Amino acid sequence: MNHFTKFHSLLFLALVGLIGFSCNSEDDVPAEADTSIVVEVSQVNQKFEDLDNLTLAVLESTGLGARKSNTAAGDFCASTEVTTNSEQKLITIDFGAGCESPNGVSRKGKIIIAYSGNLLVPGANIVTTFEGYEVNGYKVEGTRTITNTKLDIFTSTITLAVKIENGKVTFPDGKFVTINTDEIREITLGSSGYEAKLTGTASGKSLEGNDYTATVTESLIITQSCLESGIYSPSSGQIQFTYKGASMTLDYGSGECDKAGTITYPGGTKDITFD
Repeated sequence: MNHFTKFHSLLFLALVGLIGFSCNSEDDVPAEADTSIVVEVSQVNQKFEDLDNLTLAVLESTGLGARKSNTAAGDFCASTEVTTNSEQKLITIDFGAGCESPNGVSRKGKIIIAYSGNLLVPGANIVTTFEGYEVNGYKVEGTRTITNTKLDIFTSTITLAVKIENGKVTFPDGKFVTINTDEIREITLGSSGYEAKLTGTASGKSLEGNDYTATVTESLIITQSCLESGIYSPSSGQIQFTYKGASMTLDYGSGECDKAGTITYPGGTKDITFD
């Protein structure tokens, strides 16, 4: 398997969101510490992670030339239509009025991908937008841009700049969270597998309409071995949130391959488990 093929299989690692993991509370939290934003942003990023997974599957399985086909690549239901137009460099994924994937994910609407070229080529980018797109009842809006800023074949490292602009996820109850991100993801192939290092920032408004910011203060590390064991959360790294005038830190630990994290906030700490 050559380096390009290996990097294709690694791109999922590169596209894990800034905070892409749903959280479950293990401890009661004092009323003065509102950590709900951690869960909300986690849910939002899960939707964009799902998008990235679909995008990569289509990029790998779809040839050039305008055509329509049913695709079995990735987590698509059988009725999904993928249209590729090589002249306009556009790919449209159409889930129609709604369908359920083999993994039990319900999707509807369209994902539209504009690409400049092979994402493994430095300078190449893909820009994703939506038309009535929903996943499990959550409506996704905004523009997501992924740009290859560097490919070092000697160190087996690829660097991607990832942005979400005017991101918005509307929950089934009609409330919504907005998000804008600016991230760098550096992925390296080593003797023991792949490792991704994530840095960046996110900002937006919560379900309550309050402003929040999130900044990676210690690089988030995600490893191939953890992913293959079913652990999708970072094994280490920290994110600092600012919400309702308070600062809190989400700590993923110091390298353990587990689903545990700790939120530190003014007046205490809270242990959480990632789904």
